Amino acid sequence: MIAAQCPGNRLRSHYVIRPNRSLSWHGVLVFFAAAATVTLTVALMFAAQGAWMILPFAGLELIALAACLYICARKNNEQEVIHIDQDSVKIEKGRNKVRHCVEFQRHWVQIRLAKGQLPGYPSRLTICSMGREVEIGSALLEAERISLASELRQKITN
Repeated sequence: MIAAQCPGNRLRSHYVIRPNRSLSWHGVLVFFAAAATVTLTVALMFAAQGAWMILPFAGLELIALAACLYICARKNNEQEVIHIDQDSVKIEKGRNKVRHCVEFQRHWVQIRLAKGQLPGYPSRLTICSMGREVEIGSALLEAERISLASELRQKITN
């Protein structure tokens, strides 16, 4: 998902790129609570009938589910912010704070959209300048990536 800010301003533009979040953190917790309730209810019913060995496996199942949900929710909070100013192009990546920042001179920047290595693989959108290269938009759909590439080329060359 791309959120463009200041799109009308010719000298300054900001693009925020983040994955499509289908479920908020609150939604993840509600889903886990519902899944845990169903799993533990069934496991306790079997344990009451003498099949107590189901309890450790139900616990392992819930631990695995919690780990997977946490990893997915954490990955969905990552974002990329592209700042285009009159003289520079700055890319910031991170989750809750900036963890990686690269700045290029606007006049030397190239936007490259390379096809996937194999058929069916996604393309790679990169911003390059003077031997440095940063991939952006890896969480985007193919059509969004192509649209972003053309929009960035237009903003940078104007």
